[in-house]
Amino acid sequence: MQKTKLISQLLIGGLLSFVLATLGNQAVQARRTVSLPETKCVSTGPGRWRPYKSDVAVGRAVYTSRLSLAPGNAFVSMTCRIMPEGYNTYFQTLNLEYGMRDNDSGSPPTTVNIYLDGQRKHSRTIVPGQKDSLSFDVTNVNNVAIETICSNRSQYCGRVYFFQAALVPFPPPPDESK
Repeated sequence: MQKTKLISQLLIGGLLSFVLATLGNQAVQARRTVSLPETKCVSTGPGRWRPYKSDVAVGRAVYTSRLSLAPGNAFVSMTCRIMPEGYNTYFQTLNLEYGMRDNDSGSPPTTVNIYLDGQRKHSRTIVPGQKDSLSFDVTNVNNVAIETICSNRSQYCGRVYFFQAALVPFPPPPDESK
């Protein structure tokens, strides 16, 4: 009887340790930088977007792309809900860095629009070989949308490659036990 009680206490202790370790690990992971495509995203427009890891040359420098938006001869938009359920505010900053490849020299210009909760916060038209870097405060933002629009309906525009599309969370609260 005592042996059975000891085994059950060990099992319960082991299970409790596992649960606490898992919850602690999730709490640490929850405060990590998140790539925008890791959030809940949907697409609109005839073009397409996708997570796309590839090395590309922009402005005679090599970058590793994490995401691409291909408007074709029209447009494409990706809209992402960035606020996890149950939170009033979670992410602090959205960092974006994007450009068009040097070897897409025949491509028409492409306009990149950034929306925070439906309000356009940035618009820039870029051509092959150009890049842009942006940072937005997303403290109270629920949705982020990125839209690329081809300037020429009779010719395809090159893809816009994103080297960074990172959501930076608020730092965790200080450990008060120290």
